[in-house]
Amino acid sequence: IQVAGYVFQDESIESLNQRLDLMQEAIERQRTRCEIPELEAKREMDVKSLRDYQEHLSGLEDKRKEGKSLSSQERMALQNSQVNINRALENISKGDKAIAEAKKRAGVG
Repeated sequence: IQVAGYVFQDESIESLNQRLDLMQEAIERQRTRCEIPELEAKREMDVKSLRDYQEHLSGLEDKRKEGKSLSSQERMALQNSQVNINRALENISKGDKAIAEAKKRAGVG
């Protein structure tokens, strides 16, 4: 984002600073508005990743219930599943908070 302006020859530094502050606030708001779709897309990606992970775990559980042997990597995935799910849920929650905060700062939605 770029802003062009001018300076009056007899303008006071206070007046110039006031105008620059107004422009800075407008720039910050626009930058924040641009961040919102990115934050929402990341959140959606996190939700999809969690769903995919849960489906993968369900497949491993089914395999185990059928009596098929699991590789050490698959067993480790099942053992660490709750920690990974909690971490994913925490990331989604952080994303929700970041989106809400960005919307509040930008004065939208």
